[in-house]
Amino acid sequence: MVSDGKAEAAIGRLVADGVLTRDQADAVLAALAVERAAATARGKVLAEIAAYVGAGLVFGGIALVAASSWDALDRPVRVGVLAVVAAGLLLGGVVLAGAPSGRRSALSARDRLAAALFALGSVALAGSVGTALDAADAAWVFACAAGAGIAVLGYLALPSVLGMLVCACFVPAAVAGMLTEVFGVDDTWACVAVLLLGAGWFALTRIGALVDIRVGYLIAIVTSVAAAQSLDIDGRTWAYGITAVIAVVCFALYATQRSAVLVIGGGVAIAVAAGEAVSEWTGDSLGAAAVVVAIGAITLAVGAFRLARPRREKEADPAVPVSQA
Repeated sequence: MVSDGKAEAAIGRLVADGVLTRDQADAVLAALAVERAAATARGKVLAEIAAYVGAGLVFGGIALVAASSWDALDRPVRVGVLAVVAAGLLLGGVVLAGAPSGRRSALSARDRLAAALFALGSVALAGSVGTALDAADAAWVFACAAGAGIAVLGYLALPSVLGMLVCACFVPAAVAGMLTEVFGVDDTWACVAVLLLGAGWFALTRIGALVDIRVGYLIAIVTSVAAAQSLDIDGRTWAYGITAVIAVVCFALYATQRSAVLVIGGGVAIAVAAGEAVSEWTGDSLGAAAVVVAIGAITLAVGAFRLARPRREKEADPAVPVSQA
């Protein structure tokens, strides 16, 4: 391909010789610039695909090793393999991310790959720590804690949706495990701690501190509902009661910030809470379940009617043009 300088020089000679006008030369140069930009974009896409394929092959190779001869390897060898993989992934992420330049979102291909390497590195490090402490009862706790630490640092360095999801997996498990397995706290308080984590996800998403609103609310709802459903305090009253409160929070937030995740999550939460409440109050009565279904159908019909009515009224009453004197 002819370089930019040679192309401009050749077009300049054509203009000087009178073959092309200045406007025609400018049009040719603009077309060449567009073509070069498209070729560069295609090259970046192929490079990004190749990088992800390479990362997938690395983990696929590790999985093959684990399936074929993992048990035959000594523990130090297994720990070393996972540690080297984790170090390589994290180092690659640091190199791609470059020097920190303030909080940014992982939007470019380079940043997206760096965020993916951070996420995969946290998983590999968690596996290395868990393998090293395999004999300990709380090995999984320290593995989750190591993964959570790297996942949080990776997200803070380069915010991404993948980083959010990895944090959502590791952090609640690490918090609950630390409280129950290491500090001997009752399971109820561990559920409360995870419930507070869910509240934190709600708050961070609402103030716009997270990179994706929909994923942030999804993580908040799943974390909170899972923690609420894990509560077991003299029956299931607290479980479905707090689940209903989560639904109310979702609907209240939806009134101020239109996100479909909130209204869907609130509907699911209220359905879970209502089902558990009716089941406990009526002893799994079929008639009570039918009443709940009927109430839900009536509520749905009323809401749908109210949503459709303004449109019908608008169609029935077309705007009348105002006559001008």
